[in-house]
Amino acid sequence: MKTIYIAYKFKEQNPKELRKKLEELSKIIEESLKCKTFVFFRDAQKWGKIKMDVKELVKKAEQSIKKCDAILVEASEKARGAYFEVGFAKALGKKIIVIHQEGTEADFLEAAADKRIVYGDFEDLGEKLGKIKVYFKDISVLEV
Repeated sequence: MKTIYIAYKFKEQNPKELRKKLEELSKIIEESLKCKTFVFFRDAQKWGKIKMDVKELVKKAEQSIKKCDAILVEASEKARGAYFEVGFAKALGKKIIVIHQEGTEADFLEAAADKRIVYGDFEDLGEKLGKIKVYFKDISVLEV
């Protein structure tokens, strides 16, 4: 089964609220795209139980992105780490999906995206994700 790495804003987030949002986002992505997800906070940091310095974070993120088939970045809020993750994924030739809520901008991340989705709420996002087909072996993310 294919795996999508989820990139998101981490700094200045309430850990409990972030966990709830990431659990919901992961579920929507897995159900809509019929794949597994990798969420750094969940899978590498065990919801904050494992602490890492910046060097460890970068190394683990690189290893994780290499293992994934695509990256999906939630770009409604600017996140410095997401720029690194997307750039690294792009250099590896991974598929990139950029999502952001209506009324927000994804700036430079959109330029790297194979697919961009603007959504209203998570229900709307699930519907829009369900309409795309991710072709992991070639360069395109196409609507069906």
